[in-house]
Amino acid sequence: MAQEDVRPAIEFPTWPQMGPEEAEAAREAVAANQMSQLVGRRLVEEFEEKLAAHHDVRHAVAVNTGTSAVHLALASLGVGEGDEVIVPAHTFVASASPVLYQGATPVFADVRATDYCLDPEEVERRVTPRTRAVVAVHLNGCAAPLAELREVCDRRGVALVEDAAQAHCTRYDGKPVGGFGALGCLSFWQDKIITTAGEGGAVLTDDDALAESVRLLRSHGEEPVAGPRRLYHHSVLGYNYRLTAPQAAVGSVQMGRIAEYDERRRRNSDLLARLLADVPGVLLPQPSPAADPCWWKYTCVLDRQRTGMTAAEFTGRLLAEGYPVLPRYPIPLHRQPVFAKVVNTSDSFPVADMLSEQAFSLPVHPAITDRHVEAIVSAIARTIASGA
Repeated sequence: MAQEDVRPAIEFPTWPQMGPEEAEAAREAVAANQMSQLVGRRLVEEFEEKLAAHHDVRHAVAVNTGTSAVHLALASLGVGEGDEVIVPAHTFVASASPVLYQGATPVFADVRATDYCLDPEEVERRVTPRTRAVVAVHLNGCAAPLAELREVCDRRGVALVEDAAQAHCTRYDGKPVGGFGALGCLSFWQDKIITTAGEGGAVLTDDDALAESVRLLRSHGEEPVAGPRRLYHHSVLGYNYRLTAPQAAVGSVQMGRIAEYDERRRRNSDLLARLLADVPGVLLPQPSPAADPCWWKYTCVLDRQRTGMTAAEFTGRLLAEGYPVLPRYPIPLHRQPVFAKVVNTSDSFPVADMLSEQAFSLPVHPAITDRHVEAIVSAIARTIASGA
């Protein structure tokens, strides 16, 4: 008997899906010879103004990547050799690698099983006199417990840095994330909520002095001057982390679509949550009451005892059939070779370890329709029912 064809009856779209407006904005910048930030300064400033307004902060400083944003946030705080920075054990490597760039030590803390974000009790336990900052990641588009984290940081005299790379439209207690800590960091990598044509990032802050420091460090530590002339006067060691003008032009067009993107992502994730609630073996994320997520990736946990499968086995079956269901961070940061010299082997991170084996993510980007969501949920239910 021929094996039943279980491949999707519909094709799953990729993200992003750029339009003629983005292409025209980039073309105009190039045609006007406004390609670098130094020449096309106004295009970058317009993008920064839109970002600051959207996130309800005084300053947005555009940079070339989200990783650079985290690096500049830590550098502007003066994090350096001998300092410690607390980072969640379950996140992307770029939340922690900039700590090493500064010669400081990342100290990993476990996350919560409900929303996969940094656990304030774990942070409290790991603060020492050497702790300089805490990086709170709004993972998958779900807000970290900012009230509790800020209380710990304020009481212990530690700076709070928000990694909002995956959470451009997420709100906490009614306000956009990114403005609760000393600094917030965004990423505009290709498939984020919005993109600046592949790479890009920004640093958010209400602090005028920190904003000035980030701008200085972004561009070789070169003192800014009014008008077109450069003085080539470099007061501090800086970096070339500038965003290009054509990228900023694309970003400005994308900002005009961000409300629509937000609405579509929320619609898709709401439908996923409703349908998956009836699938045994799938544990849904549980945001805190103050969190209002705009999901970048809708991430769930596979109940291994009930299904008999790890996330790798489960997603492997679905991927082989053409369904875009992926494991979510299968190697936690405390097990990454790059951090081997700084990890205390006596520490344990049970939730991060569990997520590395059981967490999986589903697409909710704006090109996904109800039919795609229904097809994915049907495939998930069928795969779980078939057993290990």
